[in-house]
Amino acid sequence: MTRSTGRMRTIILIAAALLLLVAAGCGNNGNAANGKAGSGGNGADTSANAGKTNEGQTNADQTKTEAPMEITWLSFNPPEDDSSPVQQALEKKFNVKFKNIRIERANYNEQMNIKFSSGEIPDLIYLDSSPQRVEELVNQGVLAELPVDEIKSHMPEYAKTLDDTDPSVWTYGQVDGKSYGIPVIWPIGSLPFLPGYNADWLAKIGYNEPPKTLDEFEDVLRKFRNDDPDGNGKKDTYGYSGQGTDSRSFSTVFGAFQVRTDYMVDPKSGQIVYGMTTEGAREAFKLLNKWYKEGLIDPEFVTKTANDYHDDFVNGKVGVRDWMSFQFEPRIGIVGSPFYTKNPDNQIVVGKQVSGPDGDGLAYSYGAKNAFLAMGRQVADDPAKKEKLYEILNALATDDQTYLTSVYGIEGEHYHMENGKPIMKPEFASENNKYKIGAGTFYGLFGTKSKLMEHYDYTDDTLKFIDGLREKGGQTLESLPLYVPAMDKYLDLGKLAQQYFIKFVRGETDLDAGFDTFVKAWNNAGGSEILTEVNAKYKDTFAK
Repeated sequence: MTRSTGRMRTIILIAAALLLLVAAGCGNNGNAANGKAGSGGNGADTSANAGKTNEGQTNADQTKTEAPMEITWLSFNPPEDDSSPVQQALEKKFNVKFKNIRIERANYNEQMNIKFSSGEIPDLIYLDSSPQRVEELVNQGVLAELPVDEIKSHMPEYAKTLDDTDPSVWTYGQVDGKSYGIPVIWPIGSLPFLPGYNADWLAKIGYNEPPKTLDEFEDVLRKFRNDDPDGNGKKDTYGYSGQGTDSRSFSTVFGAFQVRTDYMVDPKSGQIVYGMTTEGAREAFKLLNKWYKEGLIDPEFVTKTANDYHDDFVNGKVGVRDWMSFQFEPRIGIVGSPFYTKNPDNQIVVGKQVSGPDGDGLAYSYGAKNAFLAMGRQVADDPAKKEKLYEILNALATDDQTYLTSVYGIEGEHYHMENGKPIMKPEFASENNKYKIGAGTFYGLFGTKSKLMEHYDYTDDTLKFIDGLREKGGQTLESLPLYVPAMDKYLDLGKLAQQYFIKFVRGETDLDAGFDTFVKAWNNAGGSEILTEVNAKYKDTFAK
């Protein structure tokens, strides 16, 4: 099959999954062995036998004296009304009536606060991944306690995927040792940041494989700058760039020195440190400054955004792009898809993290942590409602048909199955049209977020690509969404680091006495206090 033919066959599936994937912004322990799509199980079976019990009775017969339980539900991208096909299917399955809380995604937390301050607290609340947000709502008395053991007893299969992926995710939803959130993970978020190379350029400069060491990486950058890799007879190409003061800039270089420039776990001491203040960062900045002076780094990196750098790589201005490696995926990656569209006869060669002076480099990673599902405080006094919520959430995360209904709609009406994959009908392929039928993210809280359902969300080729990236990854330096009260006191620390970041790369401040001055200034401006609190709060959380 040619690349263009494969792309045409999967385009509708791609359109259905793309925005769900991107929303995870801004890495298969599970499988379908416990239930097949369309077979029922605990799912929202929409076939002709929907609602039938094993004894031939309908659910309606059994529950005709039991009124549906009302559940208020707060998530993002709600359906336009309360009678969408997906809502009706889920309500019938679980004998509930959803009251949808509608707020705009753009200012989700602000509108949420208004609701809460007026006493309108939903039963189910979707929260972003910020531990600070969880702590704020706990202190305001908004959330019900959800003990970890309780979550694991009600959602055992899903909980195992969390333990297998990253057991530290349980920590972020805790306040003073008590848990208030069911962690939601983004499995592909654990994939490494890796360098992607323009394959034609590599071949032009004599490389038949990507560089493995920092010295080889430097040689590639120099030849990408000086040896006319695009063959246009002009010296108008660069090997490397960045995105301003973004802490993800130059991740390949910092990773080679086993550091990242924000909060990280020191691989040697196990303590949480601010990576930009470490000796590894000093050495990385020295090398970057050397390359900058030599002209190997695009000098316009200072004003570039991440998308600008993506475009420069796609358009052949820069030959290396280091980024979250999934985004090099040819079909739906935000770098890969436009690259292959513009350069159909070229390829992106994804290399491994290069090694540095202390041995193997460590690749950046977002990590799998993504969000929390919380319950309003009133649920703590209503055991039946809490049980019902656990029942629904467990099915959304682990049951094939319930997952498919919540994320893709009604089989036969909105999608059909092809080779085990849900293929959206063209009229429902866009995310906005999915929202109208109640599918997507509002009820589909685990869309692209449950490893047990991963086989539905990606084509087999994409899954193979993902597995290959996991093999390349090695040990990673994950981002840490930490929160301690001292962070509220010292809000200017980030600005201080950003100012010095640019100065170090461009050589405006020397990296001997000047770097020491920065470290001292950072610690005295509150950094030292923050690290003391952070290491006390997260002691042993990241122990290997």
